[in-house]
Amino acid sequence: MTINNYVEQAFPVQCKGRDNKGNEVLEEAIEVTITVYKGSGSNTLSSSVNCPYNTGGHGQRCNASNPEINKVRKGVVCPYAFDLPYALEKKK
Repeated sequence: MTINNYVEQAFPVQCKGRDNKGNEVLEEAIEVTITVYKGSGSNTLSSSVNCPYNTGGHGQRCNASNPEINKVRKGVVCPYAFDLPYALEKKK
Protein backbone atom coordinates (compact mmCIF):
# COMPACT_ATOMS: atom_id res chain seq x y z
CA MET A 1 0.00 0.00 0.00
CA THR A 2 1.41 3.37 -1.01
CA ILE A 3 0.54 6.55 0.85
CA ASN A 4 0.90 9.53 -1.47
CA ASN A 5 -0.63 12.23 0.71
CA TYR A 6 0.93 14.33 3.46
CA VAL A 7 0.97 12.58 6.85
CA GLU A 8 2.08 13.99 10.20
CA GLN A 9 1.98 13.17 13.89
CA ALA A 10 3.08 15.35 16.82
CA PHE A 11 4.65 13.99 20.01
CA PRO A 12 5.32 15.94 23.23
CA VAL A 13 8.58 15.00 25.01
CA GLN A 14 10.61 16.28 27.94
CA CYS A 15 14.16 17.33 27.03
CA LYS A 16 17.14 18.61 29.02
CA GLY A 17 19.24 19.61 26.00
CA ARG A 18 22.57 18.02 25.08
CA ASP A 19 26.24 18.89 24.99
CA ASN A 20 28.74 17.60 22.41
CA LYS A 21 29.21 14.39 24.45
CA GLY A 22 25.48 13.66 24.56
CA ASN A 23 25.07 14.61 28.23
CA GLU A 24 21.93 16.42 29.40
CA VAL A 25 22.66 20.05 30.31
CA LEU A 26 19.50 21.78 31.57
CA GLU A 27 18.61 21.52 35.25
CA GLU A 28 14.89 21.25 34.48
CA ALA A 29 13.45 19.43 31.47
CA ILE A 30 11.46 21.55 29.05
CA GLU A 31 8.48 20.37 27.01
CA VAL A 32 9.34 20.02 23.34
CA THR A 33 7.00 19.08 20.50
CA ILE A 34 8.36 16.80 17.79
CA THR A 35 6.35 16.58 14.58
CA VAL A 36 7.16 13.57 12.41
CA TYR A 37 5.93 13.93 8.85
CA LYS A 38 6.02 12.45 5.35
CA GLY A 39 5.54 14.81 2.44
CA SER A 40 3.11 14.23 -0.40
CA GLY A 41 4.65 11.91 -3.02
CA SER A 42 7.78 11.47 -0.90
CA ASN A 43 9.41 8.43 0.70
CA THR A 44 11.19 10.55 3.29
CA LEU A 45 10.23 10.67 6.97
CA SER A 46 11.39 13.89 8.65
CA SER A 47 10.97 15.65 11.95
CA SER A 48 10.43 19.23 12.96
CA VAL A 49 11.33 20.05 16.56
CA ASN A 50 9.63 22.97 18.29
CA CYS A 51 12.25 23.86 20.92
CA PRO A 52 13.67 27.22 22.06
CA TYR A 53 17.20 25.75 22.00
CA ASN A 54 17.13 24.49 18.40
CA THR A 55 19.12 26.47 15.89
CA GLY A 56 20.57 26.14 12.41
CA GLY A 57 19.07 26.30 8.96
CA HIS A 58 16.82 23.30 9.58
CA GLY A 59 16.58 23.55 13.37
CA GLN A 60 18.71 20.45 13.73
CA ARG A 61 21.23 21.68 16.30
CA CYS A 62 20.85 22.11 20.06
CA ASN A 63 22.47 25.15 21.60
CA ALA A 64 21.32 24.53 25.20
CA SER A 65 24.91 23.82 26.27
CA ASN A 66 26.48 26.68 24.29
CA PRO A 67 24.14 29.39 22.95
CA GLU A 68 27.02 31.02 21.05
CA ILE A 69 27.55 28.09 18.63
CA ASN A 70 25.23 28.00 15.61
CA LYS A 71 27.55 26.87 12.83
CA VAL A 72 27.62 23.57 11.00
CA ARG A 73 30.13 21.06 12.46
CA LYS A 74 30.52 23.19 15.59
CA GLY A 75 27.09 22.70 17.12
CA VAL A 76 25.49 19.78 18.92
CA VAL A 77 23.04 17.71 16.88
CA CYS A 78 19.50 17.62 18.29
CA PRO A 79 18.68 13.97 19.08
CA TYR A 80 15.09 14.47 17.89
CA ALA A 81 15.89 16.01 14.48
CA PHE A 82 16.12 13.49 11.65
CA ASP A 83 15.42 12.63 8.02
CA LEU A 84 14.99 9.02 6.96
CA PRO A 85 15.28 9.22 3.17
CA TYR A 86 14.19 5.71 2.25
CA ALA A 87 12.27 4.63 5.33
CA LEU A 88 9.07 3.92 3.45
CA GLU A 89 10.48 2.19 0.38
CA LYS A 90 9.77 -1.49 0.05
CA LYS A 91 12.69 -3.84 -0.53
CA LYS A 92 12.37 -5.93 -3.68
